[in-house]
Amino acid sequence: RRVSQPWPAAQGESAEQSDLSRGPAASLERPCRRLGITGYVGLVREGYDELVKAIIRPPRAEYSLNDLGPSEFRYGGVDFVRQDVSVPNRRGLALCGSLWRRADLEPGSSFPCVVYLHGNASCRAEATTIASQVLALGAALFSFDFAGCGLSEGNYISLGFFERDDVETMIGWLREYAGVGAVALWGRSMGAVSSVMQAARDPSIAGLVLDSPFASLEQVALELVSGGPDGDRPEGVPNVPGFLVKSALRMVASSVKSRAGFDLYKCRPVDAAPTCFMPALFATAHDDVLVRPHHSRLIFDAFAGDKNLVTFEGDHNEMRPGFFLDSAAIFFTNVLRIPDAAALEVPTDHSGRPLPLMQVLLMQQRGAAARLYGPRGGEATQAERARLRAEAQQELERQQLEEEEMLNRAILESLSSSEPPAACRQRASDNHAPQPPP
Repeated sequence: RRVSQPWPAAQGESAEQSDLSRGPAASLERPCRRLGITGYVGLVREGYDELVKAIIRPPRAEYSLNDLGPSEFRYGGVDFVRQDVSVPNRRGLALCGSLWRRADLEPGSSFPCVVYLHGNASCRAEATTIASQVLALGAALFSFDFAGCGLSEGNYISLGFFERDDVETMIGWLREYAGVGAVALWGRSMGAVSSVMQAARDPSIAGLVLDSPFASLEQVALELVSGGPDGDRPEGVPNVPGFLVKSALRMVASSVKSRAGFDLYKCRPVDAAPTCFMPALFATAHDDVLVRPHHSRLIFDAFAGDKNLVTFEGDHNEMRPGFFLDSAAIFFTNVLRIPDAAALEVPTDHSGRPLPLMQVLLMQQRGAAARLYGPRGGEATQAERARLRAEAQQELERQQLEEEEMLNRAILESLSSSEPPAACRQRASDNHAPQPPP
């Protein structure tokens, strides 16, 4: 979900309010005309005040359990259930997660599972975008809100430093209480960083799909202002002298440690990569200026296990291309050792790829699923299938636009907020009672 793109000031909105909604780059844009050393110091201080917020308190994604789809559904001729859980992490914060699995699994069946780990301003609802690829393989899917995100408790995030402990907690719960056997991780951005840092201390993880991890949090912060290896910077960010940037970063690190309790300089997944021995599939977008492509390359080069790197067009938050999803599906089939017989026959698009799960469920709700597979008296025509898919796709796009508008409003309202919205806290308490051991 692209929730961090700059936009002009809305009607009735002041320039200062618009700058806040546009993040550090916009906050730095206006003072760039001040060329003296005093002006540079003020510019860096103003920009890094926003950077502290961006690191430890990005906008909290708001959603309800209804956004995850029905708790019981049929997909590919198989009945599925979604089990919502609340599990305390090492720091005593309740983590809210969901497990999508076949309804007919017997206790102790030791089924394979892909754990999807979201980005820094996102939530477990992001997993619904890749659910069809995972479930169609015959694997279960699990995702959860990191502490400080979505419906989970916590005021701050740490971009991987504490999140690796959350991953460890949830893998332990899956194996002890849910009957999960082999586990593989699929992480994006902060989720990819957390995957690498946890995999370095858990050799039982079967494999990793790592979409746009950063090699070093310090390096990402520096590049936001000073530019990447080619000197390019996000639009609106001035060329601040390097010695001022590093001095300001030390101030940021001190503030981050006092508020969130972790050392920014020690959040370095590139240092964990040499002790990761499981297979990994790396991915990065050519036009990503938030976490630049060379970060994935640095971790890739240091990674000890079997590895492959794929690149594609787009930026940090764009939807990933079909060929990458195909590569991830093949990767998980191999590392989780899923037999071909376990694969499901599911609705596909014109390229033969599984349709998004939420789209299929929407079609079922509208009574279109039977016609998609063909009525008992005969198969649906190709034109009818195309029409049904087009209608469902239009409805899905409408819902996605509504979600994007909601998240954009959250950026304006929640950038400086350190507490989860009251409605989210109420939903968390209402819908996530502690799960007793079976």
